[in-house]
Amino acid sequence: MCARGRSRPRLSGAEAERAAAELLKAGGHQILARNFDSPVGELDLVTMDGDTLCFVEVKARFDPRFGGAVAAVDRRKRGRLVRAAEAFLCEPERSALRRCPCRFDVVTATWSEEESDWTFTHYPDAFTVDDAGRRSWL
Repeated sequence: MCARGRSRPRLSGAEAERAAAELLKAGGHQILARNFDSPVGELDLVTMDGDTLCFVEVKARFDPRFGGAVAAVDRRKRGRLVRAAEAFLCEPERSALRRCPCRFDVVTATWSEEESDWTFTHYPDAFTVDDAGRRSWL
């Protein structure tokens, strides 16, 4: 229950990803893939922002304390995302995408008690391959 006695609506991962995709499309992104799964990890969204390939992690949290949803994308998670991005790019049908500049974005969904709704925030270029503890890329 919320402090005011109302329960917060549950936001499923699929709903958060759908809302994040809509936010990104409204900002000019083209959605290339959703929920790309590989043995080394999953990518929630893969988009093109102009000529830049974006690997997007979507996180939802009720409580913004302790860094909120962005803090949930820790070094370990960043490493998995980089490995999943490498797997995505290594598929033969995506070889042309290897020439594109790439970045890692995060979209957060945070519950706002004041608005009694979810607030979505896009963090472009949220981390780099080096931030993930990787020295090489592909």
